[in-house]
Amino acid sequence: MADVPTAAAPSLAALDAVVDRACRPPTGASRAKQLRWVAGELRTALERGAVPPGAAVSLAALLAPDSLAAYLTAAEQGLLRRRPAARPDQPSPASMRVREDCLRILATEAGVTIALPERERPAVALREVVTARPRSILLGHLEHATRPGQSDARTRILAIIATVLDTGCRAGELCALRTHDVDLHRGTVRLTRLPQHRDPRTPPATETVALSPTTRAALRHWLTARERLTLRDTTKPPGPDNQTTDALWVSIAPSGHPRPGLPLHFRGLARAYARAVHDLNTDMASEPGWHPLPRRMEPLRRAIESRPTGSASTPAPRRTQSAARQKPPSQPN
Repeated sequence: MADVPTAAAPSLAALDAVVDRACRPPTGASRAKQLRWVAGELRTALERGAVPPGAAVSLAALLAPDSLAAYLTAAEQGLLRRRPAARPDQPSPASMRVREDCLRILATEAGVTIALPERERPAVALREVVTARPRSILLGHLEHATRPGQSDARTRILAIIATVLDTGCRAGELCALRTHDVDLHRGTVRLTRLPQHRDPRTPPATETVALSPTTRAALRHWLTARERLTLRDTTKPPGPDNQTTDALWVSIAPSGHPRPGLPLHFRGLARAYARAVHDLNTDMASEPGWHPLPRRMEPLRRAIESRPTGSASTPAPRRTQSAARQKPPSQPN
């Protein structure tokens, strides 16, 4: 494909303006990055002649069915990369879904109706969920282990696992929790649901979920440890004005930082979970019927999400819903 000059292409100038509008709040940082990535690929496709030359005339022409079909085919074959794809014959289904989602968002923002080509979607094999027997053993362990004297890392992982067992929440939803979302007096937690492929223009649903006594105890022990970890000034009493963050989940001993108490974002939470689950699996290895927990949270969460109401070891929590906006955490791990 020969490169063609596109600096003055009207379609690209219009695309840049649409992207700028589409990336404004409430669009999140991750989605904004994806929108700019797709816009950059469209520019590259035009420059390399991967789409019809007429796509340079207007944004409607750039988003026309033949242009989008040519763009998606080139992207799927790895022809729009800065460097050649290592395995161009094996495109990522997730990347293609992101491209299609972003094209729909950009078209909606531009007021253009688009028609995406039908594409064969390979079946995605989901990881096995954590079965009922290990969950039952884990609940019994939680009931005996949520007591003072545990390490901060163990206290934190027990509180995280207990929260997931009660709510089936995602890692991103855990990261979004703040201390004021937990009401131990009423025994509830307020969750802002952030499902995959959610329309960023739709306000997320907020649920108030009842917590089991085990989870309440686990969170009570963690909040006590967290209060110490997040002290800004150790010479002053703890409180909202003397803490490094209001994030519910914070670091224990972060590498490269002089002190703990930093908010855990998605990757930090994933790393902390993997380390703590490894230690937990080692300690629980001698338990009859125990199967090691996966080092990722998703199989545990999906086990709760997919179970029939009332079929787990604990009663199904009561929930109330409302629409609310909550800014996701933007602090580093």
